[in-house]
Amino acid sequence: MVRRRTEVSARVALVQLALAAVLLAFPLARTARADAPPSDASASSDAGGPSEAAGASDATATTSLAVLLQAAEAHYPALAADGHAIDAARARLDEARVSPFFQWNVTGTFTVAPSAEGTPTYSPDNQLPLDNPWRPVSGVSVEGFVPIYTFGKLKSAREAARAGIDAAEHQHDRTLASVRYDVRRGYFALQVSLDTLEMITDGKSKLERAIDKLDDLLAAHDPSADPMDRYRLEAALAEVNARNSQALRLEATARAALRALTGLDAIRVPDCPLARVEFDASALEGHLDGAYRDRPEVGLLEAARRARRADLTHQRARYFPDLVLVFRAAYSHGAGVTDISNPFIHDPANDRSLGAALALRWSLDLWGTTARVRRAKALLAETRAQDQHARVGMQLEVDEAFEALEDAGRREEAWARGELQTRRWFIATAQGYQVGTSSAKDLIDALKAYFTARFSHISAIRDYDTALAKLTRVTGRELADAKVWGTSCAD
Repeated sequence: MVRRRTEVSARVALVQLALAAVLLAFPLARTARADAPPSDASASSDAGGPSEAAGASDATATTSLAVLLQAAEAHYPALAADGHAIDAARARLDEARVSPFFQWNVTGTFTVAPSAEGTPTYSPDNQLPLDNPWRPVSGVSVEGFVPIYTFGKLKSAREAARAGIDAAEHQHDRTLASVRYDVRRGYFALQVSLDTLEMITDGKSKLERAIDKLDDLLAAHDPSADPMDRYRLEAALAEVNARNSQALRLEATARAALRALTGLDAIRVPDCPLARVEFDASALEGHLDGAYRDRPEVGLLEAARRARRADLTHQRARYFPDLVLVFRAAYSHGAGVTDISNPFIHDPANDRSLGAALALRWSLDLWGTTARVRRAKALLAETRAQDQHARVGMQLEVDEAFEALEDAGRREEAWARGELQTRRWFIATAQGYQVGTSSAKDLIDALKAYFTARFSHISAIRDYDTALAKLTRVTGRELADAKVWGTSCAD
């Protein structure tokens, strides 16, 4: 009976060895892909388990995806910068509306001049009486013009300013869509890393117990214990520690990315496995052509075309004069100069003038205007070509994102079935191994298949949720309701 119990213990050690082989076969690199957002390793425990288990994290309130999105929209500096750009664009429109009608200049003068006396017909002083006492002379003048008709120059300037406002607002929407996508991607990466760490930690503890058990069998000189298994287990434990480090890095980088995006120091996602976001992708089939039209980039392109057309209109209008109302008012007083009140005699020291007139202001740089018109036409044509090029690229992005979503959905369904079947296979093989109808190799194969399917299923769920987030960004539409995004947590 003692020998029988020893053989059973040896079989238990073999079971743990099989678990180590499963962990080594786990394609962790697939979940730690380059597109996973970056983070901070200090969030994880020294024991290699998820940092969610730390006491400080337990005291932190759960941070849902909706909370992260709201915090990012309120904190991210690029969004604040876009808001200031919108304010600046609106100020430019105000300037274009009002500034052309206030092209006025006020000039104040002060000097000293020799005094002079006399009448319009006689003066005892010579032409330049420098020997006379010098007295102050001061004056002020106001002059300017008000445009009446400019052949479209003012209108085109206002249109360009409005296009600038639209461009700034669409740039804000573009940044917002990008931030939302990055937050969702980081959130799903963090969930995957925590699920992975939990599984690796559980398997690592079993592997360490298997090594201890095998050491006991070897110390007891049990003939069923193979010393080579000790080397295999140690090598397996070393690789598990390396894989654990990769999972910790994924968790840390995801946390750091979310902190940078949201400004939140403590982030504790719901303590539940990652689940597929509830969304029916079949509703999009046949409706992908032109699905990009709601993207902010389309609005940016339209604003650019409007600005180019306004510039072309403005340059063409420079061939024609501006009809303006010009005016001037001036007053000066010289304390030591006789004030001669004669409208036919100009007295600069004692001047009073007031006048207004209709005038044509016309630049005769016709050659330069022709060159500027040619340039404006070329820039407008360039913008139109860039528009067409960008629309082709955006449609391609939509198609690729949809296919990625479909592919991830198919893989998730396939791996879900595979996980269910391999788990049944593992349970049946383990039961058979206990009664002696299954070999250790059969048990190892079943374990490896089960854990590979399990981890691949988690990766497919993450790929699906991320693909849906990307499709939302490249279409410019909120394809799923805000509440639906919260369903990425399994019951």
